[in-house]
Amino acid sequence: MIMGDLGAEVIKVEPPSGDPARHFAGPGHRGEVFYYLAFNRNKKSVVLDLTVDSNRQAFWDLVRISDIVWDNFRPGVIKRLGASFYRLRRINPSIICCSITGYGETGPKRDLPCFDIVGQALSGMMSVTGEPGRPPVRCGPPIGDLAAGMFGVIGVLAALAERQRTGKGQQVNVSLLDSCVSLMSYYFSYYFCSGVTPRPQGSGHLGTAPYGAYKTRDGRWIVTGVNWPRIAQVLGAEWAINDARFQSQQKRAEHKHDLDSILQECFLEADAQQWLDLLDAEGIAVGLVKDVAEAANDEQIISNKMIISLKHALGGKVKLTGNPIKIHRVKQAKYSAPPLLGQHTEEVLKGLLGYPPDKVRKIKEDAQAVAIR
Repeated sequence: MIMGDLGAEVIKVEPPSGDPARHFAGPGHRGEVFYYLAFNRNKKSVVLDLTVDSNRQAFWDLVRISDIVWDNFRPGVIKRLGASFYRLRRINPSIICCSITGYGETGPKRDLPCFDIVGQALSGMMSVTGEPGRPPVRCGPPIGDLAAGMFGVIGVLAALAERQRTGKGQQVNVSLLDSCVSLMSYYFSYYFCSGVTPRPQGSGHLGTAPYGAYKTRDGRWIVTGVNWPRIAQVLGAEWAINDARFQSQQKRAEHKHDLDSILQECFLEADAQQWLDLLDAEGIAVGLVKDVAEAANDEQIISNKMIISLKHALGGKVKLTGNPIKIHRVKQAKYSAPPLLGQHTEEVLKGLLGYPPDKVRKIKEDAQAVAIR
């Protein structure tokens, strides 16, 4: 989706049963479920079953005219389907393949299934998320899945740049687990430097204080951090500036629970909006903890075109989050809604590959025959 947002023509190859994301439970738009809609704009859906000769040949013909092939199978699956990098390189020497796996290409877990929550658990991420003394929780968004996709884009862009010099394609490998570990970089660094295992900090921070979420008089929560001693002045706690416990960053970190207790008492003396106005006026970073409904109507988010509305093939419009990467010649008007299953099969096979109608019909019939069996 990121590549599509940035102007690439993206062909999503799906089996006759469709991307599993199409079958999640929950709300949707005219039968298209929310989870699938969230990640599939700016793609063309082509149904091909790579276990069938006619369909596999069509896939190979697409490889001949493409720049990049992505997959997120377990290692070995893509080879059995006749779509490994070494097979595709014979078809198109300049092809770049990006494989996103659960655990990577080597190691004892190489062939095992993996989901986002497993990557978060094994990387230590869940051990530092949440409030102290509470059960482990995963990050709200599927951060391992998302990070693996983003690291994949970075790797592919680097491979494209290298190909401009050499004319040769190459393989990019990214794993969900490695992506989670990478996001945990400063927790690992803390452990390596201290020998102390990091624990949940709630909304706090391992290395700085004050930093966190504070409840206000009207029951709302606001967040702020890295702003000492100005925040003490705004909150009317100037006396704390000269307190021996808070004289340096190191001391504030050591006594952050005492400092948080003092600040929390102050925040309870006024409503959230009053504090937001005062802190904004002083140039102190601060934000209201909003729910998704509030964020969807936030003036700044809307101004950044991060809420978009796209016409859907089934009629009506779907609202989605937008592209955070702003590039002058990539316009929102070019965005297309997530496709229906197989919506572009004929368009791609006829238009891009020049297949005659009878060949397209056979490919579709072969795929459907396998689906029925």
